Amino acid sequence: MATFTFEESTDPTLQMRVHRASAPPPPAININDSSSSSSLSTLTPTVSTLPKPKRIRHTSAGAQQKRVNDLKMKLHHKAAHERATSLYASKKSKPEGETKMSASEVSKVVFGEFGVDISKRTIQREVAEDQIGVSPKMKGPKGVLPKLIYDNLCNAFESYIQIKQLNGHGTGITNKKLIEQLKQCTKPVIVLDCKHLLHHLLKSTALELTSSRSNNVEERRVCWTTYFNIKSWFDNWERDLLELGFAKTDSNGKTVIPMEQLKKIINIDETCLVLDGSKCNRGVRLEITFYSPNLPNLGRSTIKTNMATTMITGSTAAGEPILPHFQFSTMAQSEDTQRVNIRMSAYFPKIKGTFGTDSEKDWPVTFGMNLKGGMDEKEFRSFFLNSIVPLFLDAQDFKGKRVIMKVDSGPGRMELGFLAEARTLGFIIYPGVPNTTAVTQETDQSYGPFKTQFQKNLKILSDSRLIGNYSTSLPPWMVGLVVFGGTDPISGVVVPCSAFDIAFYKEQNLAVWEKCGAAPLTRACLQNNSQVRREMGDDDNATNMAMVHIQESNNVSTHFLSCNGYNGNAFKDTI
Repeated sequence: MATFTFEESTDPTLQMRVHRASAPPPPAININDSSSSSSLSTLTPTVSTLPKPKRIRHTSAGAQQKRVNDLKMKLHHKAAHERATSLYASKKSKPEGETKMSASEVSKVVFGEFGVDISKRTIQREVAEDQIGVSPKMKGPKGVLPKLIYDNLCNAFESYIQIKQLNGHGTGITNKKLIEQLKQCTKPVIVLDCKHLLHHLLKSTALELTSSRSNNVEERRVCWTTYFNIKSWFDNWERDLLELGFAKTDSNGKTVIPMEQLKKIINIDETCLVLDGSKCNRGVRLEITFYSPNLPNLGRSTIKTNMATTMITGSTAAGEPILPHFQFSTMAQSEDTQRVNIRMSAYFPKIKGTFGTDSEKDWPVTFGMNLKGGMDEKEFRSFFLNSIVPLFLDAQDFKGKRVIMKVDSGPGRMELGFLAEARTLGFIIYPGVPNTTAVTQETDQSYGPFKTQFQKNLKILSDSRLIGNYSTSLPPWMVGLVVFGGTDPISGVVVPCSAFDIAFYKEQNLAVWEKCGAAPLTRACLQNNSQVRREMGDDDNATNMAMVHIQESNNVSTHFLSCNGYNGNAFKDTI
């Protein structure tokens, strides 16, 4: 017989362990007994292993959003707790004769205000312990980092990420790199599980930080797309509009562009069109398909080609679309040997517009050819003389008659001979800030919805030809079918939507001009916080004040960590 101490004999867990050990075994059943075989087969259930559900992992953005939601609920619960203890303490301390409230009544009031149920016993205990108007006690074991150290580490961590983002180096802030920096920061004092620590830091800073997949951006675009560069361009643009007669100053000192001059301000840009369904998925979210994991998953069949065509078009600040021009590639060595498939004209509709005339007219789509199918100096000049100048035959080089054309920094735009020739015709070629087309060029904004519909139209053609076992080869001359819609002569399928009409109708054109802020002159793109890089001192506004606060927070928190033995330089950075 085992001997137990008094404390052990009163332990419920130990009592149950002894009870289970002393229980008699279940009676044995003879499975060979014929009398019991039938009952055994009917009473014994079929043994089946419980399937283990597959763990569903959140995406990085989904996990961060969950942290944001959890932190918001935590802060809301804190506010409810502080309100409950403060209200109960104030009502409890009232003198005799005045109305008091019980803890239950306080709990009901707080539930009505916050929708959070605070237990009456919790309210009574917190007030009795003089924990009035403060956050509830933290659950779980006590953390290994002192509260002041952890709070400053949160500030250093958060400000470090913000400074990296402001400096254009935000793509390097990944889980792996942050864990290494946490190890460097805490190693002089204590060895921690920094992966677990990072999880806590992300939860504590969730309201200020988010996560997503980072887009690849060329370094030159990051360097050029700054608030100072674009603001300087707008200053020059406003002064030139006034001097050249495109704008005037109203009674309030504001620069205003009259409607008749908005028609004479245009923007053009080019894009590459590839009749290849395996590339250029810009703006298209692929549809979810269901398949059997036990069979080969062969993927989605599509059209494949290596032929590319350049399209250049744009719009006026009054909302009219500029006639699209298509530049095809050709192997011909001279203009005499260049050939055009006459059938392509069936897919090139007339474009309606007023431009520099008195009434709306139908204007033809234009095209050209060269070896690479792109816009070089020669082809850009040819496009300008044959496609742009005829739209504004009334243009002359004096106030009220000039036409100003905003362009990017592509080939041929800044050639001196071309600029002089354009000026004699009444056209001013006005360059934008190099490598900032995604922010400052109106036509670049329109190419987003254009490419989306272009890919949808290409998929309609591809699917119809694959289903009908037709040739999936699309020659370049059929690019008009994908751009403007129409009927496929091979499969007979109708492409109902025009990508050009969807992206370059009047309201859409006015919307992109308003977004960029060049005409009307609002400088709206300077507020594009996701793409315009800010620098300390580039303006005297709220953003600069926030940047100063971020820098000061980083300086103070990293200095505090260093003074307490930690490596604060691991999260030290400068805007």
